[in-house]
Amino acid sequence: MTPVLKQKLAEEAKGRYVWYSLAAVAGANAGFILSLLGQLNWMESLSLIVVLATLAGGAVFTFLEMRALENRTTE
Repeated sequence: MTPVLKQKLAEEAKGRYVWYSLAAVAGANAGFILSLLGQLNWMESLSLIVVLATLAGGAVFTFLEMRALENRTTE
C-alpha cells in the first residue's frame, strides 16, 4: 500500500468515526426517552439504552463501510 493511499484511507476513516459516534449517541438518547415514556426501572432503562445505541451505531457502521468498500472496488 502506497503512503498516499494509506493517508487517504486514514482521512476517510476519521470522517466515518464521527458518524458512528453520532448514531450511537442518537440511539442512546432515543433509548433514554423511550425508557422515560415506558416508566422502566433503571436496569431495563440501561439495557434499552445500550441496545439502541449499539444497533444505531452498528447500522451506520455497516452502511458506511459497505459504501466505502464499493467506492474502493470501482476506483
